[in-house]
Amino acid sequence: MKTWTPDEVDPEFELTPMIDVVFLLIAFFMTLISFISAELIDLELPEAEKASIPEDPGDRQYISIDAAGDVYLGATPVAYEDLPSYLANMRTELPGLKVFLRADATTAHRHVNRVMSACAQAGIFNLIFASAKD
Repeated sequence: MKTWTPDEVDPEFELTPMIDVVFLLIAFFMTLISFISAELIDLELPEAEKASIPEDPGDRQYISIDAAGDVYLGATPVAYEDLPSYLANMRTELPGLKVFLRADATTAHRHVNRVMSACAQAGIFNLIFASAKD
């Protein structure tokens, strides 16, 4: 009985699919890194001698206030007037929303107070303040 044997094919290594996968991985990691680094606005945090890190900070929304008093929700600039509605919308999506408040050391307290008021208006009462330890 005669058996089937494949035709002799010159084996080649196809690089095209491998190059496609490498470019996709590069694009994925570049996108991921831009989201991670964009989450934190560069601030000079106030120093606190007895600062402590909570054991379980949980998932928190970052709100940053720079030295000029500008507010950022994550890395997106937000007006003070719009902040309560943004936070209320986020709270409907995530009922247990918590906030990590980062303010520059030279920021006037009235700006921090306005952000805290916006959080209270949105029904968010779990806040952690960022500080630098000596």
